[in-house]
Amino acid sequence: MYVEISDSDLLLVTNEEDATHVKIVDKLMNLPVTVGGMYELFTKQYGRGAAVEEEQYIIDDNGRENHSFWMCSKKEFYKLLIEQK
Repeated sequence: MYVEISDSDLLLVTNEEDATHVKIVDKLMNLPVTVGGMYELFTKQYGRGAAVEEEQYIIDDNGRENHSFWMCSKKEFYKLLIEQK
């Protein structure tokens, strides 16, 4: 889900593993996300025997888990500098 965060609370990071948020710079397909919007990154853990151990996703503008933003958008990764209340 799109979240309102001040730019001063975020640090642009080059290592996506350090990121807590992602900014959608451009959409390559019709995704329910806002270009210029900042989204919190979530991680889903999978059980043993799964093809991957974990996968990151965002909550899109429709309120659904969206895993395809990785492939279908241009993005920048940010780390939250302060904890939100």
